[in-house]
Order: sequence, then structure tokens, then C-alpha cells
Amino acid sequence: MHRRSFLLGLSTIALSRAARADDIDAVLAEIHKARSGIRTLVAPFTQERTIGLLATVVKSEGEMTLVRPDRLRWELKPPDAITYWITPEGIAYASPGGGGSVGKGAAGRFGAVLGDLMTLLGGDLAKLRARYELAAEKKASGTVLTARPRADEVKKHVKSLALAMGADRWTVQRIEIEEQGGDRSVITFGKVARDVLVDPAKMVPPKR
Repeated sequence: MHRRSFLLGLSTIALSRAARADDIDAVLAEIHKARSGIRTLVAPFTQERTIGLLATVVKSEGEMTLVRPDRLRWELKPPDAITYWITPEGIAYASPGGGGSVGKGAAGRFGAVLGDLMTLLGGDLAKLRARYELAAEKKASGTVLTARPRADEVKKHVKSLALAMGADRWTVQRIEIEEQGGDRSVITFGKVARDVLVDPAKMVPPKR
């Protein structure tokens, strides 16, 4: 009887996991369909970074510009006054004091997830499955997708990424990044403009 109960328990767990896999597949398919026609996304944002050891919050404001499939511009307004570009050519930055190209190793703890951030915002989320365990929670206001790292290079820095999106499955509302060590960043987006005209020059970092 104990062996039979044990086997039944294993079967229940397996079925539960299969159901969750089916659920996430369905959610990812819905999001992929909703995003398929998007050309550009532009939105203001506020960014709050909580530094665990110091128990302080650093606030920033900026603008996100995404040109699908593979260009992201992340501009932080003064006093930060720095802009990052993630493109097929690599990662670059510019500030009043200078700029240049940044390799993943030199980009600090977020270097391992910068490309994943672009995918979260407007890419094919199924591509994250090789590096993350994905889960989704549907709410009346939309969907929250949580990604927990599988890949060691991500695990070293990040405990989880979370994306909240609207009921339309393409409007990004919030991204939360929980780091190893207790630090946490919450990025809250304002009104998201879809398919606005973006000057191609804006998506190319200045030459230095």
C-alpha cells in the first residue's frame, strides 16, 4: 500500500508539472501572438533600486525605446544622465563625461541579463526557456511572468526577473529584478506608445 501510495503521489506530481508546462506554453503563445505585429515600443519609466546592505533606495527616471527585433535604447535622465544601447553589434553607453562599448563582463552584474531584458520587453519569451524556469500568473489586470535562472552565469547575479504586462499581452507595466545579496530593482513604465516613428540614428550609439 505504501509503495502504491508513493507511485500515485509521483504520478500526481508529474501530472501537475505537465499541466503547468501546458499553461506556460499557452501563455507564451498568447504573448507571442500579441507581440507579433509590434515594430516599436516607447515608454517613460521610473526605476527604484533598493540596496540591501545600505537599506537605501536610489530613484531614477528615463525613457525606454525598443525597435524590434533587436535594438534597445535605455536612457536615464539627469542626474544619472547616461544612455545604454543594446544592439546586434554589442552593448554601448554614452554620458556627458564620455562613452564607449561595453563587453558583457565589463557591464557589471547586469551584463548577463541585458539581452534577456530586451527579450522580456518585446521579444520571443520562449527563447528564455533555455536559461530560465518560467511561470505565469494571470490576473484581471493582465499577466505576471516570473523567470528564475537555470544558467550558472545568471544565477551568480540574479535570483529572479518578473514582468507585469497588461491584459492586451503586449503592454509592459513593470519589471522587477531581484539580485543575489538582497538588492532589488523595480522599473515601472508609464504610458507605452506602440509603433511610433523612431529615428534610426537614435538607436545607434555615437562614435567615440
